[in-house]
Amino acid sequence: MKTGVGHFLAALVMVLAGARAAMAQNSDAAVIAGYLKFVDALEAGDAGALENLICAETLPQERSRKIFIDLATAQKGLEKAAVSKFGVDGKQFRCGFDLIVSAADRKAIAAAKVKYEEGTRMARIEKSGELAPMDMRRRQDGQWQVILEVPGVESEEMDSFDPSNPYLHPGAARQTALAGIKVARYKAVIEAFIQTRARIESGDLATAAAAAAELTGKLSAAAADAAKAAAALPVGRGKDRP
Repeated sequence: MKTGVGHFLAALVMVLAGARAAMAQNSDAAVIAGYLKFVDALEAGDAGALENLICAETLPQERSRKIFIDLATAQKGLEKAAVSKFGVDGKQFRCGFDLIVSAADRKAIAAAKVKYEEGTRMARIEKSGELAPMDMRRRQDGQWQVILEVPGVESEEMDSFDPSNPYLHPGAARQTALAGIKVARYKAVIEAFIQTRARIESGDLATAAAAAAELTGKLSAAAADAAKAAAALPVGRGKDRP
């Protein structure tokens, strides 16, 4: 029995189509797995894993990633110390990272649509019911990373700002100053978590209520200092808040 060239080509097309579908499925699985690894690292407070799983291709993105990781791990460390020291009463310090993706969410994410951009270097996970998709980027080694932004931190203006430039636009100087105020506030919050954790572990804060009061005071002071610094800036258009 002879097999025509046309029949052979048709069979080859079917095989290639199946291979493309399998590759897309495997790629989708890798994207989703990368996102779930990020969620697990966040809940664990694993700074090293988070650094590996969060995209940072520019200096502003590196700054944003560092602040996010420092915030997450400092808060998670406080949570663990409070629960260990105070038991049930310490649960008021929970970060809630475990609530970001529940068991039901994991099932929904596994069935989520993955759309690609820039060839296959950018991916977007679109889960039903979510207001905003999760953006992912693939490194050259194939590792998928989450794209995050920390408001007020990831700004090219902070790197390009030159205070000695006489032709600098006033708006650029104000935005850069506001970004700096926000960074200072984030750092103060991080330090508040670290200091409260240390005082819990040393026994200086004997109850969860005392720890909560001290932490609240530190966070309120950080917010007040940021508001005061912002109010001292030259007035610009619109309202800016640190």
